[in-house]
Amino acid sequence: MKKSILKIVTIVVVMFSFSLTTLAQSFEGVIEFKKISTTDTTNYVYYVKDNIVRIDEIGSKSHKVEGTFLVDMNAKTMKSLNHERKLYMDQATPSAPVIKGTCTVKKGQNVKNLQGYKCTEYIVTNNEEGTIITYWLADGKFSFFDKLLTQLNRKDKSSIYFLQIPNVKNMFPMLSVQTDLAGKETGRLEVTKITKKVVDPTMFDIPKGYNKFEK
Repeated sequence: MKKSILKIVTIVVVMFSFSLTTLAQSFEGVIEFKKISTTDTTNYVYYVKDNIVRIDEIGSKSHKVEGTFLVDMNAKTMKSLNHERKLYMDQATPSAPVIKGTCTVKKGQNVKNLQGYKCTEYIVTNNEEGTIITYWLADGKFSFFDKLLTQLNRKDKSSIYFLQIPNVKNMFPMLSVQTDLAGKETGRLEVTKITKKVVDPTMFDIPKGYNKFEK
């Protein structure tokens, strides 16, 4: 009887430990999205594994990978790859962008189901910059994203304004829509496909035959 009870307890403990491990795991997989401006549309693919992200830019005409960024958030390193010339180079983190005025953040009451995720509305307004961005954020253990944006220090308002939203460290924007104060759309970022999968670690290696470009 005692052995049976001990066996049951052991099974419960193992299952509970496994559940905690699963919950603690960050997103690993592939995120495809497009960036739409008033003049152009560019497609990107994120490959995410632990604290390493590969960003591929897909040419709008060639439909091929034209440039790649490798970001290691543990080592705080970045490398860019030029596939046409088979070159790579180290990239320093640029200085943080400057925001004019104040970004006001409001959590909306609306929700949407996007790419299989329940997304919550967040609205960031900056009157001095004449910009409103509405984000639809999914909570799916996307712990890499705010760290990625902090390291990239991109100058686009979608990245800058996202980092002004508090308490979204595990969230990812499945859709963001940028407008002027009159409501005219000026740009958007939209996830077109998201796949949870084990990513091959060689995706983050410098391909064979590529030479380092020195400035």
